[in-house]
Amino acid sequence: MPNQFTASLWGDEAFSAVLSKASLLRIIDVSARDTYPPLYNIIEHLWFNLFGSSEIAIRSLSFLFYVLTIFFVYKIGSFLWNKKTGLVAATLSFLNPFFFIYAFEGRMYSIMALGVAASMYFFLKRNWVGYVIATAWALYSHHFAIFALFVQGLWFLYEYFFGKRKVAVSMFKSFVVVGILYLPWIIPLYNQVNRVGGGFWLGTPTLKDFGGVINEYLAIGIKHAFAIPALYITYVILVTRRWTKSFQKSLFLIFWFLLPIALAWIVSQKFQSIFFNRYLLYAIPGAMLLLASNWRKPVSNVLIAALLILFMVIDYNYFTHPAKRPFKALSSYVKETQQEGDFLINWNSGAHHLWETIYYEIPAPIYVPEGELPFYVGTAQMVEKDILREIPKEAERIGVVTSGSVDEIDLPNYTESEPATFGELKFVWYQKSP
Repeated sequence: MPNQFTASLWGDEAFSAVLSKASLLRIIDVSARDTYPPLYNIIEHLWFNLFGSSEIAIRSLSFLFYVLTIFFVYKIGSFLWNKKTGLVAATLSFLNPFFFIYAFEGRMYSIMALGVAASMYFFLKRNWVGYVIATAWALYSHHFAIFALFVQGLWFLYEYFFGKRKVAVSMFKSFVVVGILYLPWIIPLYNQVNRVGGGFWLGTPTLKDFGGVINEYLAIGIKHAFAIPALYITYVILVTRRWTKSFQKSLFLIFWFLLPIALAWIVSQKFQSIFFNRYLLYAIPGAMLLLASNWRKPVSNVLIAALLILFMVIDYNYFTHPAKRPFKALSSYVKETQQEGDFLINWNSGAHHLWETIYYEIPAPIYVPEGELPFYVGTAQMVEKDILREIPKEAERIGVVTSGSVDEIDLPNYTESEPATFGELKFVWYQKSP
């Protein structure tokens, strides 16, 4: 049965998989010249050595991080309230549709979520050794984890001015140690920020975008007929929740959920836009902990049960209906029809598929007759052979990979054959004209 573990890799996943197959020094070098830290690829590299680099192996690593994230959500709910609250919060987080997507994404999102959830847990428990390790883990997973530290920074200010100053001093010392551990990545971070400032693909977000991310995180992260009813239920639970009870705990969770989203939105108004839903998904457990706590019984019991059922239906449909482009099928077709001397290329129709072709062992350089590719399409990992400026004169037959329109392909002196179609993907053989 098709499912999210076995689905073909898409571009970003393939980029990571290709990089993770390289040496550790190569991983660090490419990460320093790209837009994110190296922890995920380092761990994936070690994982590949143990379990191979299949789609199942890649998704299993992300799913492991996801399950560990849910464990820390349970621990937070149990610590702040009780084991029942922890269990409900963990179940809601596990089944949350947007969060669920990235349980099977071969990228750094679930490892970042794990780092942030563990950081929040150890921060609340005042376990400073665990906090330092978890926070450094989060920061070396993704730069956006830094917005979670602002939540903890606000709590530091509260403790310093209105709470226990001794605790605030311990917090500050832990912040300093985290900063020291992050020092080796300061220069790469500075360079990466400059690259993003030089041009990224994200537009300036509006207030509608801000609200859209909140709704995605609450319930509508996956398009489904039950998504809107699920969203209504979450709002009813939140509105009827007993907010005045243990307000300080609730306030911490509100900050965890909303502050990273707000900060990324504000930064995107004044500087280069960085507002993107998956970059901030670690905020979702904060909202799920709010939903799981301080209910008004018996109404909330019924609503939570209904919400869990809707989430399960949405997630099951998503899990059993993978929508990623079927690159594995395209790869099989190419290998079956390829002849000795054939030449393969990626047609750069707005979005190339270089990394998928490398991962699936049908190397096809990107045909770019002129101009330069923007860095965010993976140029940090590209080598000279990955970009083709001119079609080799000796090429008698050329195979073209694209997800754009076949009509856009322009190869003078070559005759097109019938394209093979794999969902949005197309593969076309071109024979040199007599």
